[in-house]
Amino acid sequence: MSIRLYPLQHYTQSGNLKPPPFFYLALLFLARTWGLLIISVVSRNEGEKLLAMFYPDKIHFYSGLASGAVAVTLFILSGRDHDKNRIISKLWQTGYVFLLLSILTDLGLQFYYLLLNNFQYSLAASIQLVFALWLLLYCCRSKHLKDCFVRTI
Repeated sequence: MSIRLYPLQHYTQSGNLKPPPFFYLALLFLARTWGLLIISVVSRNEGEKLLAMFYPDKIHFYSGLASGAVAVTLFILSGRDHDKNRIISKLWQTGYVFLLLSILTDLGLQFYYLLLNNFQYSLAASIQLVFALWLLLYCCRSKHLKDCFVRTI
């Protein structure tokens, strides 16, 4: 296995490799249901109407929360020093596999929603599907992203 070296600005002060910026955009996309939950809680009176507008069936809302839980967990873990706590280090090292599983779960949910709508065209569904496919390709091909989950100095 060859060791790839990155410029100094790609490392934290403790020597861990920082995730690439697109990693955080991916987490925001995967945790979009959590963002909607936060917005609905903050808006109090209009929160239930907002949730009903995006998720008419509550099962879809709960499945979105479940698939986005990995993204929220990875976001929390990404700001930690992985070499200081052994449990956090092990969780972080398995995070890449869970990230891929979360993307595949999100894609599966989107295909399921399309199946429920008899594959009728929707601009929002198309954008989400294309972004999720692009995200899967990015996560599979990005060496920097793979290295940041493997390396802890």
